[in-house]
Amino acid sequence: MDKIIVIGASGHAKVIVEAIELQNEYEIFGFIDSYKTKGKNVLNYEILGAEESIPELVAKGVTKGVIAIGDNYTRYVMEQKIRKLSSEFEFITVIHPSARVSKYAKIGRGTVILTSANINADATIGDFCILNTNSNLGHDGIMKDFSSIAPAVTIGGTVVIGEFSAISIGATVLQNLTIGDHVVIGAGALVTRNVDDFVTSYGIPAKTIKKREIGEAYLKSAPKISFSVRHVRGEKDLVGYKKLLQDLNNSNPFYKVELLDTSNMNKHPLCYFVLEENSTPIIAMPFYARSINTALGDSYKDVISPYGYSGPLFNTELINPQLIKRFWKHVDTWYKENNIVSEFIRFSLNENHLHYSGKLIPSLKNVRGKIIEKSLQWKEHKSKVRNNYRKALQEELTLEVYDNEISDEIIEDFYSIYIQTMHRNNAHDQYFHYIDYFKNFINNNPESVVIAMVYKEGNPISTELILKDEDTLYSYLGGTLSDYFYTRPNDFLKIEVIKWARINNYKFYVLGGGREDNDGLYKYKKYFFPNDEDVVYYTGRKIVNQEVYDKILSEKLEANEIHPENYDKKVYFPQYRKKE
Repeated sequence: MDKIIVIGASGHAKVIVEAIELQNEYEIFGFIDSYKTKGKNVLNYEILGAEESIPELVAKGVTKGVIAIGDNYTRYVMEQKIRKLSSEFEFITVIHPSARVSKYAKIGRGTVILTSANINADATIGDFCILNTNSNLGHDGIMKDFSSIAPAVTIGGTVVIGEFSAISIGATVLQNLTIGDHVVIGAGALVTRNVDDFVTSYGIPAKTIKKREIGEAYLKSAPKISFSVRHVRGEKDLVGYKKLLQDLNNSNPFYKVELLDTSNMNKHPLCYFVLEENSTPIIAMPFYARSINTALGDSYKDVISPYGYSGPLFNTELINPQLIKRFWKHVDTWYKENNIVSEFIRFSLNENHLHYSGKLIPSLKNVRGKIIEKSLQWKEHKSKVRNNYRKALQEELTLEVYDNEISDEIIEDFYSIYIQTMHRNNAHDQYFHYIDYFKNFINNNPESVVIAMVYKEGNPISTELILKDEDTLYSYLGGTLSDYFYTRPNDFLKIEVIKWARINNYKFYVLGGGREDNDGLYKYKKYFFPNDEDVVYYTGRKIVNQEVYDKILSEKLEANEIHPENYDKKVYFPQYRKKE
């Protein structure tokens, strides 16, 4: 069977998919939809990407498909675009097995005929038409290219339906009539006379209500998009932020308010952008707006995302590239209106950097290991890791993974090891937290965290706080007591966590990166997953007001300290904060 793609992945596409499956002539390879998140599944078929992916699919032998878009003119625009992308791509005709099609009917390419539709003798159906569920096209009827009849529509004999015209649900068109081009007939209408081009007509009998333009939408009204900036100044605002996370239906632990540590919000109040469609949150992005100490005055600020994996958080069921681009356009407008000089964003590992309006910097390789079958996983570890694990077993180390309700005693054991490790390594201030920070986060988000603890003779000697997000574990913070390095507890902990992840159906374990690419820390992490492809951690840099940026820079730094390339990943950004 030839492999095909379905272009469009909304409700209409689902009906077409079922017809294709029952037709049993093609194998569905996946969906193409620029409004859906790549990698997500619809009816167990993967979203392969936007239409720009089609030439690559054609090169791989997937050369056929069907446009599953209900709006007639949008379907035409897509057909034209695909034709330009690949001259080799072919459009198939889909006919549901329950449809009754006269052997004397003629059907064009790319047309879709759905459940229990009835096409009578000598009917002629053009290219890229839709005959929906329980619709009826009478004898000698003509449907011109890109026209459609909705469910339960009845078309009498010898009716002509013009290009791009749509007959809505339950309408009836009496025999021997002509419906012009680019016409919409309203639901339940009774058409008793010819209808001119470029009009909307409905009622019993149908009357022309208004003129239409080429490409004017008719299936639904345009969504209402709103953009707002919200501030977290107190408990009521915190409740609002938490509710937003629930409304986004996104479990990403890095956006939990307790992890963002809002205890010092008097210094830099937490803010967040929100983009909504028809009052439903689609995108949110937390940030801090920091005042800049400059002789130019106290009105200038810059924006930075919270520490860790951050950037925009999406409602993955509703997001699309157009909304992301619109979001960044709103953000940039707000920056200009509010004296924001620059922006620095730490993005997540889930491709939320795509369509960013500033300069993207591939900052660090991050080790993300796939959890696979036990014996295969063991073979993939570097020999050094396997030997260290054997050494840990000889030392009779044990591991406990504390999940769901974690006691204060376990949190205190974790904290004791963690804080000693931070001091020993002279860690940056951003890695130091008080114990109440951990207790607050863990107790308020038990579903998002586990603590792995290694014991020797009943004493905790090594630990890791791990964040959970759907199918992925993230190594966050931890440490080891130096007196027990010889027992190899770090390697033991990682391998035992991998075992736990496998049992609990996690797919990935993210260990992070080094201080810079290919340093010793990165190489150590890579030993656990040497054959897995790394994920790039991106940062975003944006100079909103170049003139003010340059003035502040010359004020803060000596001439020989100013780097001409403001976006180089090796250069501190924004440069004027280099000495803070």
